[in-house]
Amino acid sequence: MNTQEVSASVPAEPTRLNKVLKLRILKPADDRTWGNLGALLREVRYRVYRLANLYLSEMYLGFHRHRTGDAPGWQKPNVSELNKRLLEMLGQETQKPASIRRLGASGGALFSCVTDALSQNKLRALTARTKWIDVLKGKSSLPTFRLNMAVPVRADKSQHRRLVRQPDGSVTLDLMLCPKPHPRVLLATQKIGDGAAAVLDRLLNNPSQCLDGYRQRSFEIKEDARTRKWWLYVSYDFPKAPSANLCTDIVVGVDLGFSTPIYAAISNGHARLGHRAFAALAARIRSLQRQTLVRRRSIQSGGRASVSAETARSGHGVTRKLLPTQRLQGRIDDAYTTLNHQLSRAVVDFARNHGAGVIQMENLDGLKERLSGTFLGQRWRYHQLQQFLKYKAEEVGIEVRQVSPRMTSRRCSACGHIHESFDRAARDRGADGGFKARFVCSNPKCGHTADPDYNAARNLATLDIERIIREQCVTQGISCRSLETDDDSTDPPHTVG
Repeated sequence: MNTQEVSASVPAEPTRLNKVLKLRILKPADDRTWGNLGALLREVRYRVYRLANLYLSEMYLGFHRHRTGDAPGWQKPNVSELNKRLLEMLGQETQKPASIRRLGASGGALFSCVTDALSQNKLRALTARTKWIDVLKGKSSLPTFRLNMAVPVRADKSQHRRLVRQPDGSVTLDLMLCPKPHPRVLLATQKIGDGAAAVLDRLLNNPSQCLDGYRQRSFEIKEDARTRKWWLYVSYDFPKAPSANLCTDIVVGVDLGFSTPIYAAISNGHARLGHRAFAALAARIRSLQRQTLVRRRSIQSGGRASVSAETARSGHGVTRKLLPTQRLQGRIDDAYTTLNHQLSRAVVDFARNHGAGVIQMENLDGLKERLSGTFLGQRWRYHQLQQFLKYKAEEVGIEVRQVSPRMTSRRCSACGHIHESFDRAARDRGADGGFKARFVCSNPKCGHTADPDYNAARNLATLDIERIIREQCVTQGISCRSLETDDDSTDPPHTVG
């Protein structure tokens, strides 16, 4: 294969990144009341929900008939045609034809900006050929949408409405949910964070959607089921930062720590992020977990009597009884999100400051049951942490790779020898219940000792670590079966390594 063929087979590196900005809809900015605007949003949401599920059911039916030979040919349903059919269906279900047609155009139940965004941003990802084959084979269930789904709206064309700063400094948006006049809403922008404010300014300062700036691409409008407030999610893209002064041969390994939330180590030195760097965050995490446990037990035991007793004036239904738990869960989610942002930001800053062009982290897919012994625990939002770390790294030009964590906690980062007996039980036998246990290399010619979390992070900071561990297993006569499957009971559950 010549050089041209090699370069042609490698996909081009994306030049732009995509993110989402969340803003609360404060109130209507025209002559509408909140009652009128809320009714409009709920009606549009209901129609989007109906159209999305109608599309998926037609998709499945047509594909099933094609695969079973009942239909000679098959093609994906047309969203525009289904939009017209939905209008007819709604007309048969109600006695108010005028209200049916006020949200659509060209004989459809929904405005074109909504149907286009629904097709591009939500339906396309669910209608890949491989996904439908898995549905027919019983490997996955038929995807469906719920009634509280977000309402998508396009904003990428010149005729589309986007965020606008008014002369008094407020920010408004004309929601293209229906034909003119579009409902105008005022957004809450006074108390947003500095980062969100900076992004908002960049979006507002690029009304012409220039490629060298931040561009508004689409919106999603969603009601918070807990607070009943409506939120606007602004999808935007921006140029990718050049990866200057970053070397792909320098790698940062990230390990889920046993005695600290996460542990990061560099491949070309002894720099690390561990106990000292995350001491304050570790204290906050432990405090959050204790408060969550106590509060949840209080609500689930005697605490719920205050809202379910007959003397209370708050109603006695199941929904009202569970409301305190739902509010608690919302605060827990917010706290987890904040802490995951802080953890991922610390790792990315560490990698950038040391010129690392690659971050290697554990691939935890299918291994959640093995996380009960980590510092963060089994209930932590690990997927969210990984996603935050990935997009923050991409913003500064750092590549993120996920590698198998198998044996990374047992391999000596100094000589490469694998210490088979260094499992959960061995670590628990360390001082203070394992928190001061040390990894001691079992190779008599080495004898290297290190903090177990640091040792695992150094292994994860090694390029091609999976191949190296596999070859070492062959050299030592260790079965590699544990590297092929996720149900190896010999791996220590606390380190997933």
